[in-house]
Amino acid sequence: MTPRGLAAIVLIVVGALLRVPVAVILGLVVVMLEVVHALWRDRGLDGVTYVRRLASLRTVWGEDIPMSIEVWNRKALPLAWLRADDIASNGVSVRGRELVETAEAGDVLRNTWTLAPFERVNRHVRLGAERRGVFEIGPATLSVGDLFARPAATMDHAAIDRFIVRPRTVPAPGLARPDRWGDLHRSRAGLAEDPSRFAGVRPYQPGDPFRRIHPRTSARLRRPMTKRFEPSQERQVLIALDIETESGGSWDISFSQDQVEALCVIAGSLARSLSAEHAAFGIVAAGYTRTSARFAELTISDSPGQAERVLDLLARLSSHPSATFDRLLARVRRTTRSGTTVVVVTARDPASYVGELRHLRRSGLDVMVLACGREAPADAAAARAAGFVARTAWLDGPWQTAHRIVVDG
Repeated sequence: MTPRGLAAIVLIVVGALLRVPVAVILGLVVVMLEVVHALWRDRGLDGVTYVRRLASLRTVWGEDIPMSIEVWNRKALPLAWLRADDIASNGVSVRGRELVETAEAGDVLRNTWTLAPFERVNRHVRLGAERRGVFEIGPATLSVGDLFARPAATMDHAAIDRFIVRPRTVPAPGLARPDRWGDLHRSRAGLAEDPSRFAGVRPYQPGDPFRRIHPRTSARLRRPMTKRFEPSQERQVLIALDIETESGGSWDISFSQDQVEALCVIAGSLARSLSAEHAAFGIVAAGYTRTSARFAELTISDSPGQAERVLDLLARLSSHPSATFDRLLARVRRTTRSGTTVVVVTARDPASYVGELRHLRRSGLDVMVLACGREAPADAAAARAAGFVARTAWLDGPWQTAHRIVVDG
């Protein structure tokens, strides 16, 4: 029994002994209130279902994800009010709604209903985010009030919904990259051949496919001759994203949130452009992607959906670097096939990692520096002075509202 109920019983007894009807009536009212409260405390959340449904698990920054919230009171007991507090991770926004700040859980999305017996209600909201990333909504705390609107019971709803917000992309010009099909650019590794560029014939060797035999030349020379083609290598591009935005010692790796967001917009837009050119491409960065891996990597591929996979990686990429950029380039040198073009997307002076760029070139990799920072012309000039192809690239406005990427050089 609660202290209030015990006090009410005492009040009834004392009122009866002293023959004070008002005290007895007051005590009976308090007892009735306590009985009602106990009933809603014990049964108020029985049969209550709470379900969130996201229309999509992915969106692009600036666009919303519709979310429906369904509550169902599946019992004969009415609910004066039912409140749901969904914890929203940092950066989540709700169109037309203000998140409520609480001391226990931080920002929460609060919804309140009054439910009749067996009533089911759907409410629709639109989720967004302040930046790219992986965001969560939930878990939720459900609270219920009795008939007199006093808080009666609470329950935890453990379900968590996650959604990805990709960086926005804008039109980007194609990068000047050598086309490695035939002509003067020959394959530096491997024996791949371009079947569209006939280069003559040679004597047949054991193991040559029969379909490669040239019938007319073989008949004329009276010995089998095999068709020969120009060696080739498909265009391959690796975007090396430098999310270090300030030069400094390895113990002082700093970053600018807006600059990192702008770099991700540029990298994602380049991926879209490369996909439109049917080039094989991938991306690497020294950052975490919500896994234990220290480096973010996406293997070079020209398969459908590669641009979408790049955008997903950029969405998960941390804003703070996990290692210095020169360590990332050293890893690229060990894991990337010769002949690949490495496009360095950076916002700072390349002086701290120009040595690794030279190692890349000696390993048979082409290098292009895309300077994107506030001092882009000077950074590009420094890269050219070191003997590398360099261009400047910048958004024609803040990353939130830019319409295109401007590339010079």
